[in-house]
Amino acid sequence: MIGSVVAGVLCVPGSAAAERVVFVNLDPVNVINTAGQDPTMNSYNTMGFMPGPASGWAALTEDQRTELLYWFKEASVPFNIIYTFERPVTGTYDMVVTGTAADNAAMFPGLGCSAAIGLADCSDANAENVSFFFWGCLDAADQADMHRVAFNLFAALGFGWGLENLSGTGQIMAGYSPTSLEFGDTCTNISGMSLCAGGHVGCPANQQNSTADLLGRIGARVDDGPPTVTILEPADGEGFDADAVVNVDAAVGDLFGGLTVTLEVVEAGQTQVDEQPPYHWTLAGIPAGMWTLRVSATDADANLVQQQVTVCVDLPECVGVGTGGTDGSSGADGTAGDDFSTEVFDPSTSTTGGGSSSSSDGDEPDPATSGVPPQVTSFGGGDEPDTGCQCRASGAEAGGLASMLGLLLGLFSLRGVRPGTRSPRRRARAATRRG
Repeated sequence: MIGSVVAGVLCVPGSAAAERVVFVNLDPVNVINTAGQDPTMNSYNTMGFMPGPASGWAALTEDQRTELLYWFKEASVPFNIIYTFERPVTGTYDMVVTGTAADNAAMFPGLGCSAAIGLADCSDANAENVSFFFWGCLDAADQADMHRVAFNLFAALGFGWGLENLSGTGQIMAGYSPTSLEFGDTCTNISGMSLCAGGHVGCPANQQNSTADLLGRIGARVDDGPPTVTILEPADGEGFDADAVVNVDAAVGDLFGGLTVTLEVVEAGQTQVDEQPPYHWTLAGIPAGMWTLRVSATDADANLVQQQVTVCVDLPECVGVGTGGTDGSSGADGTAGDDFSTEVFDPSTSTTGGGSSSSSDGDEPDPATSGVPPQVTSFGGGDEPDTGCQCRASGAEAGGLASMLGLLLGLFSLRGVRPGTRSPRRRARAATRRG
């Protein structure tokens, strides 16, 4: 089964029929060269390749996998691609093999230490390909930078999808920059002479529009339905003492990128966006009252899902409610209790447009009668990529990514804290980007 881990929750694809599945193989694997280009057989065949073992990448942590998956999805929102760290049981897929600098030297002795290597498969003629990401060819800082890692992985995959190295910076297949994690959508000069005699979609000779190529070969994203939202904490009805700090954690999943995830304190009319998983907010200095905390997720196809819980802070009725109770509490498996309120909105019928809904659902407490104070003063205080296509490219350090979000809005302060065998095909050239 193809799945992905988002904030510790397994998200299994729905009915979407992806044109391309990408398996990022972090396990050790012995790569052969006797079955042509066949990921299911761990077979890769091209000039200059020496078959043998690859070490994998066991040191990649669960948090790093989550962030890497996020960047994969964000960079390929227009396209029908699913990513997984587990080998698919059935069907076809692309595979990225991972390994050390020593693996690189043994498998591709003539290339030097190129971080990303992939078959130069013009027009995606082989369909499914094996590519290589040699993390050991990056320095320690770049190995820890998942934005940079994703950029290099895409270069290796791109060669198998019929893309070529591009001149300049600012897009995948060209030079790296902090804003480069996207496929370009205009004709751009190819670096050196093109390897693909048939050229590229909609462009003159020696130019490439990566987005046009991928839409033609892989296809546009297919709406897989609404995202999933599960509030992991706090529990619905949980009680808190005065001056308590309330952590809000949510698991949000979708097959594709382009999610917008927000926390709303309904009675205060305050909203805070968390830009990437794991989705977490911290509320401090909470006034006495009953407070509705609503998490909303809108996907790239304007499907909106909301889930909410109510917390009780420093009121007599808070006694005995919450962490010790069973109503609405989180189960041991991390799923929400029965009392959680979840709403799914169909963008085609939404009265507010864009797949969104009104923040008022008729069930919210009236501040005049709910114990919520009418006036609340606070709610808490440029280089080229390191890749190789037996095509290859060079790389540089990614810019730092902000992980702290802060917001002071009128009444409230919210803080988001991110803590089968085939006949061998033609022997083809591989393309690389040098690390």
